[in-house]
Amino acid sequence: MAIAIRTDSFVAPSITQLSLFNAIKQAFQNAGFVTPFDDYTSGTDRIVVYAITLDPSKTYGTTYLRIRLTSSLVIGQQILATWNTSNKTGTDASSEVTYSAIATNNQVDFVALNATPELNIVMLTQGSTAIALGSISPENKPSWWNLEAWNYCFIPIGNTFATCRSTTNNPYGNSSHDTSLNISRMGSANNQTNRRDMLPGIILYTQSNRGISGRTSDDLVMVAASGTTRYDTLQIPGDSKQYLIIDPSVGGLAVRIS
Repeated sequence: MAIAIRTDSFVAPSITQLSLFNAIKQAFQNAGFVTPFDDYTSGTDRIVVYAITLDPSKTYGTTYLRIRLTSSLVIGQQILATWNTSNKTGTDASSEVTYSAIATNNQVDFVALNATPELNIVMLTQGSTAIALGSISPENKPSWWNLEAWNYCFIPIGNTFATCRSTTNNPYGNSSHDTSLNISRMGSANNQTNRRDMLPGIILYTQSNRGISGRTSDDLVMVAASGTTRYDTLQIPGDSKQYLIIDPSVGGLAVRIS
């Protein structure tokens, strides 16, 4: 994986649908989603669609991420196998993930992480609310996974990244994939080293109980992160590598940033 580039941004109150929508698009640009594939209004919803391309020569080498913002400031994300800009529909869509409504009177902060093509994530926070948007395409795709037949891209369905979702166009017939994160034994600092243990590489498992959907590069790690704060940084002793904590909990996710 390319080392993730972090870019911070924010939107100040009083927050409107338009100001939040524009801030989301800016954060996505910072995360490596350079140009929206589609950008439109449906009823009172504002919608932007991004193309995530792993191999443009393959039938399903591109996957589509749809971000929807309602007039009540509820954000939803969904991943699709194809997208038609004319009729504003796609195929093999996952079910949409929706989150708590954003308040209008408090600042919203964004941390965009660009590690194209493996990880393109936007973390949105407002007070205690944390929303994970974007995509992960694990570097170590199973050798038999054929992009002529299936997409290869996943979205988190929560800020712990414990479960991800793919399009329904996948070899397992199940769009939900558990990760190897959030192991309760990976709690707080090791009492022998006074440092937090890290385990490199995050595995995705299909919920159909038929094996793995992939493994990330070693630049994504599970950390014994209980008691830390989101966006704390960790460093391996004697090494220049630094990791940004995305989920400050047991077995939480951290991403290499240097």
